[in-house]
Amino acid sequence: QGLRQGDPMSPQLFVLTMDTLGRLLRRATELRILQQLHPQRPIPSVSLYADDVVLFCHPTLGDTSAVRSILQLFGRAYGLHVNFLKSSATLIRGDAEDAAPALDLLGCPMVEMPITYLGIPLTLRDPLLPSFNP
Repeated sequence: QGLRQGDPMSPQLFVLTMDTLGRLLRRATELRILQQLHPQRPIPSVSLYADDVVLFCHPTLGDTSAVRSILQLFGRAYGLHVNFLKSSATLIRGDAEDAAPALDLLGCPMVEMPITYLGIPLTLRDPLLPSFNP
């Protein structure tokens, strides 16, 4: 009958499944399909928590095309598909006009900083204490 929400195996299966996505992204970086995020040290390109996923990549046609292909491969393998209409892209640094073709390729709306992830405001500036009040 498959798995249902609340099944005791669900958390372990989620971890195994999402670990595969992280490994696919790391391998793509090792093979230089994706650009390394930092020139001197490895930085994770994915953050996973519950059903929330944040991916980091350079806003280039090559990187966004590779990320989209990896997500499609992952979806075919596991049956977990990204709803790009419910997703968003945020440019952390750079020129929005230069990044527009790469972001358009993802097929999701662009959202400007600050954004909220898991209820926490993400910004490029030092966060203000009131931002953390529920």
